Amino acid sequence: MRRLLAASVAVSALALAGSAHAEGECGSTSAGWNAPNGAVVFDRGPGPIRDVLDAVGEYRTHSMLSHGPGASVTHATMNTPSQASWPGVCTKPMQGNDLRYGYPGLQQVNQGGIYMYMYGNGVGPEWTGWQQGDPAQAALIGDSIWYNHPFVTDVSRHDGGQTIDRPVRNGYRVNYSLFQYRDLQSAHQTPGDAVNSGMVCSTFMAYAHSYAGRGVVTPYTYSHAQIANASNSLYTGVYNQCKQSLGWFTNALLTVACPFYNVCGNAGNQVANCMSANMCDSSDSRYWKSVRDDPNATARSISPDRVGGWGVHPINNTTWGPDYSHQLQWNSGGNVYGCWQ
Repeated sequence: MRRLLAASVAVSALALAGSAHAEGECGSTSAGWNAPNGAVVFDRGPGPIRDVLDAVGEYRTHSMLSHGPGASVTHATMNTPSQASWPGVCTKPMQGNDLRYGYPGLQQVNQGGIYMYMYGNGVGPEWTGWQQGDPAQAALIGDSIWYNHPFVTDVSRHDGGQTIDRPVRNGYRVNYSLFQYRDLQSAHQTPGDAVNSGMVCSTFMAYAHSYAGRGVVTPYTYSHAQIANASNSLYTGVYNQCKQSLGWFTNALLTVACPFYNVCGNAGNQVANCMSANMCDSSDSRYWKSVRDDPNATARSISPDRVGGWGVHPINNTTWGPDYSHQLQWNSGGNVYGCWQ
């Protein structure tokens, strides 16, 4: 989750060349993590998703399915959306399709890849942990996704010698869809489906739980007051990242490129529109504000905290929930090179 808007951009007044963050995509780890097969690994990292979850009183920002100490990992994530072309970037900073159909989406990477995903940007999460619950039941979840689920294999965008497996659903690659935070639809069920052929990290974990026959993870309904607060926080978070040249906007000379436009406001509107109304091509604030200001509007989703049974969420909703958070350590040995996209 936290990778959204987590890369750098170079902007000039004459041309804009959108590119993904190349630094920290591939690398090695000298030791693998200690999370058992089928455990869910959580972290808390920076970014717009954290702004949303903080606004509704939740803590964890990302969840991943471990296939064992030092083994591969299955999770759903999103890279930086590419820039819109000049001069449209001034009014609509991001490519709408990149924002709606987040890449890489659902993927399986090795320990080198997941280490670079978590720490390759030089910052890393402020907290990590894992929960397993019943070892046998958790292992069934890990094994079902690893051994039984259909997948396709892609070549890494950053190292042509590396491949990344991507589980498919209903015959299609699974994208990362911001709209899942507003309405997960039936993404958590088997076979299930959702707009944009999408999931996020925690709705994938719920799907894996169902796919392994461990039961349906029930969603949570967020009140109108909560989603109004979350909408405001999302817009403000993206806007502030832009104004302070943080995250995706590092080194972006937006005021030089677009001196007569509120580019940072447009960026905030575009992301808020995508999450609240699936209107990822527009920076018109009326879309997300119409949801924010509708007293009947709510959200129905599954968050990382709900997967782990924390806060207001019941511990018996998942196999992992009854467990406490164990410290994530990188101590299983080995030197593994890999890429996360």
